[in-house]
Amino acid sequence: MTATVRGGRGLAAPSPRARGPRRALLPLAIGAAALAVAGAVQLVFDPFRTHIPLCLLNHLTGLECPGCGAIRAVHALLAGDPLLALRNNVLITLAVPMVGTGLVVWAVRRARGEITDLMPSRTVLLVLVGIAVLFAVLRNLPMFWFLAPISYAGG
Repeated sequence: MTATVRGGRGLAAPSPRARGPRRALLPLAIGAAALAVAGAVQLVFDPFRTHIPLCLLNHLTGLECPGCGAIRAVHALLAGDPLLALRNNVLITLAVPMVGTGLVVWAVRRARGEITDLMPSRTVLLVLVGIAVLFAVLRNLPMFWFLAPISYAGG
């Protein structure tokens, strides 16, 4: 590394970014871990037959939060039933392929040595939060009954 003098300080010249297929291992490992956890949950129990009260809001108030039905939606996706997944939680069902695509894009960009900023802009973040809040409100209104997850055994 060579030092340059700028404003009285010695600064090191930037080194070229690392590249190569090894750099793609982090996003690929995150995706593989997510698939492994989802597969393990798929093998351990059937959320359509067993109720596991994970949502505190639903347990205390009976209201459906944006995440209610997510386990059933992922279970249905892994079982190859996308329509049942959409019926349980449309947000999660649409988010799964987007997150998968994002992991692939992240892996490719890392392998090429490109800079990847994982944090979305403030505008994108506000839009996503707004969509989640709107979804939570709508799925609890009687006229939007089709947005609420289907009932489970024993529920």
